Amino acid sequence: MQLPSSQQTLAQPRLWSIATTCGWLLVLCTMIPARAQQPREIAPPQVLPAICSSQLPTAIDRIVARPELRRYRWGIVIQALGGTSQLYNRDGDRLFIPASNVKLITTAVALRQLGASTRLRTSVYQLPNTGNTSNLLVVGRGDPSLTVTGLQSIAQQLKQRGIKQIGQISFDDGYFRGEQINSNWEWGDLSTDYAPAINGLILNQNSNPLIVSSQQIGMPLKYTWKDPSLNSWQIDNQSLTVAASQDNNVDAIAVFGKSTLRLTGKLALNTAPTQIDLPLVNPTESFISAFRQSLNRSGIAFGSTRLVLGQNTTNLPEIAAINSPTIGELINETNQHSNNLYAEVLLRSSGRTHPEHYTNSEDTIILGIASVKKSLTEMGIDPQAYSLHDGSGLSRHNLVTPTTFVSVLSAMILTPSGQLYRDSLPIAGVSGSLRNRMKGTLAQGIVRAKTGSMSGVVSLAGYINPPQYSPLVFSIILNQHDRPTSQMVKVIDEIMVLLARLKQC
Repeated sequence: MQLPSSQQTLAQPRLWSIATTCGWLLVLCTMIPARAQQPREIAPPQVLPAICSSQLPTAIDRIVARPELRRYRWGIVIQALGGTSQLYNRDGDRLFIPASNVKLITTAVALRQLGASTRLRTSVYQLPNTGNTSNLLVVGRGDPSLTVTGLQSIAQQLKQRGIKQIGQISFDDGYFRGEQINSNWEWGDLSTDYAPAINGLILNQNSNPLIVSSQQIGMPLKYTWKDPSLNSWQIDNQSLTVAASQDNNVDAIAVFGKSTLRLTGKLALNTAPTQIDLPLVNPTESFISAFRQSLNRSGIAFGSTRLVLGQNTTNLPEIAAINSPTIGELINETNQHSNNLYAEVLLRSSGRTHPEHYTNSEDTIILGIASVKKSLTEMGIDPQAYSLHDGSGLSRHNLVTPTTFVSVLSAMILTPSGQLYRDSLPIAGVSGSLRNRMKGTLAQGIVRAKTGSMSGVVSLAGYINPPQYSPLVFSIILNQHDRPTSQMVKVIDEIMVLLARLKQC
């Protein structure tokens, strides 16, 4: 079902211009809370001397030129928010692998194309009866938040309509076209819950935790699925229960080319069970199985089920439905917790608004990326300054310049959804993926930014409101490093503390 045209696009953002007046700066300052407005639990920051903006380039250069860091690739742009004046630029127009900073682009385009108040709807339609028996059509539209509780709500709606017997149930999983797994993702990621299949009939974020516990010493570990009805993995159990004095180290890795997980490692005797979050092998089948169980629990009998793709629902009466949270709320989850499944749904949903969606049969991912390019071009961003292959940043084929992120962040703050977009970003030392970063520093509480990391890559982009300086927008991307991510994150946080120390002079 196509979204109503009134919900497909927001008003196009005005081309933002250089703002130098005191009144404009006052508006910006009200959009980024000052330190005094932050939650009381924030610890007092460490005391460091303020620095002038003219001192900033030298201070940053000293950090990235350290002997242990100078062989790595750094892309850094720091710019006044609401203008084009740059305080620092290191390879800002070169392409870098951005990791999850891609979500800044995905969520910006979703707000423009879908609208903040739009919801993704899972519907049940009445098909022509067979005699006195009802036939139903279930249509999923990619709601990433749908759970078994939601399916039970649908079943209860059907029961309240007096439906006690269903002949055939058709499940339409054709809302998104193309492969459910992005071919640009690495094989090693595909057995993790952060690389799930993306389809129209999503349930429990297309994941199912494996609960692993110890047995007697020398015996394999015992495992159970959190929801056994959703499992379709075969387990090759090569794990071991060991003495209580030994360390725990348990992992589950997909066997290439098979629906098999190899459970390895060890767990000490009497250790508390450990949970391994895993993706569903066949999410469509899992959804159908869970839907049938919901009907059973509601006392509704049914016959056969079948899978269909892209069935026309025009003139079919909708007899039950459940809505997702708003796109604005989905975007908040995407950026706060760097949720890959949510990001990929937003990309594909944006793709369905592309003018070519109903005139060709291209993969919805391709149309989503085309929608991104269309939106960014309308925002005045150079289409040669990025190359995207997914919506989450999991693909190493993604390439984006730091300048592109700064341009997106700057343009979005001036749109009607600018406040919602900014508020979706984690706060340093307070929330989301930045909750444990920059605590006890001058940067705590005044940075709102999106994190990103994978092996060899660390990134951070967003807004900062230094107490003694005007608001700034920034993008920092580090590529080709060979150190633990935790070490490189601290280096980027060190740069953020420098920005927090800026003063007008």
